[in-house]
Amino acid sequence: MRRREHLDHRVRAGHLTLVLLHGIGTGPGAWQPQIDALTGGEVHAPDLVPAYRNGFEAAVEEVAGLVRPGDEVCGLSLGALVALQVAQRFGVRRLVVCAGFDRLPAGLRRRTRAIALATRVVPRGYLHRQLAAELPEQHRARALEELAPLHSSDLSRLMWQAAGSVVGPEAITAPTVVACGERDKANLPLARSLVQRLPHARLEILPGAGHVANLDNPDAFSALLSSTSAIP
Repeated sequence: MRRREHLDHRVRAGHLTLVLLHGIGTGPGAWQPQIDALTGGEVHAPDLVPAYRNGFEAAVEEVAGLVRPGDEVCGLSLGALVALQVAQRFGVRRLVVCAGFDRLPAGLRRRTRAIALATRVVPRGYLHRQLAAELPEQHRARALEELAPLHSSDLSRLMWQAAGSVVGPEAITAPTVVACGERDKANLPLARSLVQRLPHARLEILPGAGHVANLDNPDAFSALLSSTSAIP
């Protein structure tokens, strides 16, 4: 039986489901602008922080236990990598991935893992503040509260594992939107590469947005979800 006890936000008005997956710099509360905007179906924003504490595969398994093949899934950053893995292994109806990739180039993977190793010895509070600094100011306090359970070792392990994440794009048959904030210079080349390899994908660059695009430009992100989802 599929578990639903970890779903924090629900909007019930039909049978369709949109599942929103946060990254490691925010918690489920970061999806509040989209939850408020999307009212035509069932919207779920699970809290993945407990799963992230147990590693990337634990997060994939958690989401796989929540998502049905007929669901629509949107993931941001690490949540995008989880969404891609779930879509590849189990299938989804539609997919939106923001600041995600199917695999890192070798040089970037090595650099990311070097940063991950250094992260282990950085004080947890400092790491959390650095992550929250990317967010609009009004969202930082909530993000810090939601990030509190993540230790430096958790973040280090997640970065290391995420750097090695590999997806076979040909296995993903769902219609897919690959999104990226126009100011997210690190992820723009990865997004362009990903959309070229997915069989049914298009690229959307979100104006004025950085890495956490759904908070940097919530109206554009919500409009994107409305245009690609069966949930208006």
